[in-house]
Amino acid sequence: MVLYRRLIALAVIFLCVLAMNWPAGQAKLVMEKDISIFMDGEQLLFPDQQPFINQQNRTLVPVRFFTQALGASVEWEAEQEQVLISTAGKTMRLKVGEPEVLIYPDRIERMDSVAALVNNRLLVPLRHISNYLDCQVSWDESSRIAHVFTQGQTTQEQEELIEIARHTLLELPRVNSQENLQQLLDQSANYNKKLRMLGSAVEQEQMLDKSASADALEAASDYSGTNVQVEGVDEGDIIKSDGEYLYGVNNQEILVVKAYPAEELSVVSRIPLEQNPQDIFIDQERLLVISRDRPNHYRQGVIAENLKMLPYDYKNHIIIETYDISDKSSPVKLDSFQMEGNYISSRKIGSQVYVISSQYLNAPNKPVYYINQTPLEKPYSEIRYFPGLIHDTYLHIAQIDLSGRNEFALETFLSSGSQIYCSTENLYVTGLEYQPVYGTNYYQESVTQIYKFSLEDGIKYQAKGQVPGTVLNQFAMDESEGYFRVATTAQEWSSTNSQNSVYILDPDLKMTNSITGIAPGERIYSTRFLHDRLYMVTFRQVDPFFVIDLNPQNPKVLGQLKIPGFSNYLHPYGDHYVIGLGYDTSLNKSGGVILGGLKLSLYDVQDVTKPREVDTSIIGGASSYSEACENHRAFLLHHNLIAFPAEIYSGNSSENSSMDSYRSFEFQGAYIYTLSEQGLDYQGRITHLSSEDYLKAGDYWSDSTKTVRRVLVIDDNIYSISEGGIKANDKTTLREIKHISI
Repeated sequence: MVLYRRLIALAVIFLCVLAMNWPAGQAKLVMEKDISIFMDGEQLLFPDQQPFINQQNRTLVPVRFFTQALGASVEWEAEQEQVLISTAGKTMRLKVGEPEVLIYPDRIERMDSVAALVNNRLLVPLRHISNYLDCQVSWDESSRIAHVFTQGQTTQEQEELIEIARHTLLELPRVNSQENLQQLLDQSANYNKKLRMLGSAVEQEQMLDKSASADALEAASDYSGTNVQVEGVDEGDIIKSDGEYLYGVNNQEILVVKAYPAEELSVVSRIPLEQNPQDIFIDQERLLVISRDRPNHYRQGVIAENLKMLPYDYKNHIIIETYDISDKSSPVKLDSFQMEGNYISSRKIGSQVYVISSQYLNAPNKPVYYINQTPLEKPYSEIRYFPGLIHDTYLHIAQIDLSGRNEFALETFLSSGSQIYCSTENLYVTGLEYQPVYGTNYYQESVTQIYKFSLEDGIKYQAKGQVPGTVLNQFAMDESEGYFRVATTAQEWSSTNSQNSVYILDPDLKMTNSITGIAPGERIYSTRFLHDRLYMVTFRQVDPFFVIDLNPQNPKVLGQLKIPGFSNYLHPYGDHYVIGLGYDTSLNKSGGVILGGLKLSLYDVQDVTKPREVDTSIIGGASSYSEACENHRAFLLHHNLIAFPAEIYSGNSSENSSMDSYRSFEFQGAYIYTLSEQGLDYQGRITHLSSEDYLKAGDYWSDSTKTVRRVLVIDDNIYSISEGGIKANDKTTLREIKHISI
């Protein structure tokens, strides 16, 4: 908590310093929180100039739009800089900068504030005008909403409307116009320029989510699904199974493969695509394909007449297509959706699929999306932003309904996104900010911004929070009993100082508790949240395996185990075991770390104060690699069977450096183990390479078409999938049953 308060204090000091150097208008945009206006429970959306609170702490609103919404007429007399507001046989006159108001014919009233001209728009005191027009006004400080009631509502009715508005708005203002968007983008550019002047470039990390337990699909036979993080939340992958058929990405097509029984293994149909598929989902008789499209999409910015013409704007696109696969031999395309941006990740809950993308803006454009080739623009009034946290990127969250209606909805925010975590009820998106440390020119501290969206009824923003440091991947985040838990590594730029922390946030993403200063000088390599426990691996020279109690009132480190090597991925097994997959390490004579072969470990965490390594298996030597170390979807645990793809090299690393002195290619394919409480039992390995392939390979392997990437189980058989083929083997003996080229 001390570090957290220090970061916040330093950030406030820095923003104040920046405000002193910015033009007054820009400083105002940063330092002043936006407010919202609701009339009889409905939000008023102002087309250009937005309401604000002036130095006298009074709310000012654009006079024409506001008074016309109340049924009054407005007449502006430019030469006198005064406005006439008329309704129901009475008229009032007020002048810019003067507190006196004339109520016709001759009554003078005095306001406690004055009207002001801002951006060629006249803004007037909301409360005084509302009272003149026989309306009641209520200010909700918690959500910064001014409520205007025109129908004589009772106190109880007003309170009900105020509560509804809190949940509807949740403090997020709307962009509303292209001019406002340009102002916000200018603000972002100025902020980044100030940071660069401190000595290091500011970049938005766009690490694609490589994130993980079991697919919720059901079938009559016993089969494995995609390895996912949260039960009931499916994740997109390059291969899916329904227990009888496989559906797989293969270059620019989707394959439908008859997989069960294994003797009938064959390609049933192919779906050709014009773009490059990334992930797929299946839902009963529906298939959804997510593809990246990178042709020369250019769209000219539409701008106000008083602005210069913008350059052509390059766009990345995501194509989402749905298919009817009730007839496996002849899939039928149903719908096509298209959204802008770079693909971050996707999730599926029930029949609802959520696709998240991030779109860089070098020009103030409305987002364009397509439904069956029909272009649709997202209006500025439906784009929200976070006051005081402005990015030059759009964060898009799309929802596709696969229940038969094939509906498409898109929510857009002026924000960034890099990692996501999804529970069955909420979606969390994180973005990385760099905050300068006041008084130094050499480094900055990173802060992870967290955005929470409810998925209960559409996509609705719920809360925003932040924690110091960076998030490794989706497994560094978790939701349990309403609390959001996150593990981060904080490191000062141009410094070797680092520390790891665990933060517990309440449902509103406010800080509840934390543990800081874990393993100073090291960084997090893997994490796994399980109920009220966190298992975390850090590394510098040895692998501390931590067991952490996540009691929101008293979180604490319970125990640790120090062993050579480190785990990149952790997976639960049974009630009190954790599987780790990573790399073996050793130290050279000067204390440097030498990276060795793959390391598969089984940890017993029943005694939380003394976790122990029950068994370990070292596979190959230096330069050995498994995709499962960085992509959990390549890891399989089905009952007591473990399988993962691996590329194995023999040889040792130099004793004088961490670089290889010699390596020789040995194997590519799937490693198979069985698991029990006593340890790991190696069963064998499956390859798609022929004897001739191994002879031709030499010291390196480079033919990706025969590289096994996924392993899955259907009944008593193991299926291994590469770009060039699918092989079925007996699960017990590993005897090959059938191998087909695809």
